[in-house]
This record gives sequence, C-alpha cells and structure tokens, in this order.
Amino acid sequence: MIEERKLSALHVGMYVVIFFAVWSVKELIIEPLWLNRLDSVTWQISETLIKLSVWAVPAVLLIKRFRDDMRVSLKEMFTNKPRWFKTAPILLLVFFPLINALFIHGEIAIRPNFQPAGIAWLVFGSAIEEIVFRGFLLNTMLKRIKTWQAVMIDAVLFALIHYPIWIYSGLDFLAILSNSVMILPVSVLFAFSFIKTKNILVPMAIHILWNLLGTLFVA
Repeated sequence: MIEERKLSALHVGMYVVIFFAVWSVKELIIEPLWLNRLDSVTWQISETLIKLSVWAVPAVLLIKRFRDDMRVSLKEMFTNKPRWFKTAPILLLVFFPLINALFIHGEIAIRPNFQPAGIAWLVFGSAIEEIVFRGFLLNTMLKRIKTWQAVMIDAVLFALIHYPIWIYSGLDFLAILSNSVMILPVSVLFAFSFIKTKNILVPMAIHILWNLLGTLFVA
C-alpha cells in the first residue's frame, strides 16, 4: 500500500511539472505564433481541443489509473447527489462580480465588447479546469494530507496556471499579484464545494457562473 502511494505521488508530481511546462509553451509560444492569427470561431474550437487533450484527457486517465488513491471516484463525482444547501453561501459569493460592478459604477452594465459566441468556450474551459484541479489534483491530495493543506496547495496551483496568459498579456507585477489575490479565495470556494458535495458538477457550475458573470458585466 505504501509503495502504491509513493508511485501515485510520483505520477502526480510528474503530471504537474509536465502539465505546467506544456501549457506555458502553448500560452507563450504557440498562442502568439499561430492561434492568435485564427478567426474567433476557429480559435475557440482550437482552444477547446487543445485544452481537452492537455488538461482533461490526462487527468481523467490518471483518476481512473489511481482510483484507489482518490477521495471520490470518477463515477461517484458525476453521480453523487449533491446537497445544494451545503454550497448556498458559496453560491451567494459567486455574485460578487455583480456587487462589485454596482459598487464601482453605480449600475450593472454589460461589457460593450462582450461576445455571446464566447460563452461556449467559457463553459467548456471552466468545466475542464475543474476536472484537473478539483477532480484530480485536490481529489488526490485529500487522501494524503490535511484538508486545509490540500485546499491551499490546489488554490496556489490554480493561480499559477494563469501566470503564462497574464505574462503574455503584458500584466505588470502588481496586476499579477492582484489577480492572484482574487483567484486564491475563489479557488478555495470551488474546492470546498467539491469536498462538501463530492460531485464535480457543483464546482463546475459555480466556476462557469463566476466566469460568466465576470465576463458579461462591467466591474
């Protein structure tokens, strides 16, 4: 049993290193050289296919391979009946972008550059991110370390995966730090929604709603 856990931990570590390296290359090199030259629809299709192959497929295979080392099995995380009342406070916090927009601008207004066609990419992208960070990484760590440690490590990793796109976008250090401070508590909320319900569809739904509101309304 000990050897199995060591093997699983090794694979998780290798996955994280390779995953972050591949995604950084994609964001910093492939994106500017190729993807940004595509039209909007082709770009969204390409991004979805890349994210499926780089994020979702390896994570699902590892969840199946190390199912005995998971807190929640692949089947259970899609079939467990969630008790939504346990996530009620989290659902309320999801509406922070609306409150923020109202506080800053005195009104809730739709962004002038909002593109409805991007909703499909937002939905798929958010769902895939939950498979990796809550369905696999958090799910694996919960059986090895204390819950709060697993949640914090997962939150840090989730923030770090955004760094390549922030760097590519030209954000300065203070902007990146500000974004990190925002993402860390949000990631913690996603994590606890998974822990409380043992259903990956719950953090998926919350994540999609959070991104949708943040993309749709001026903040």
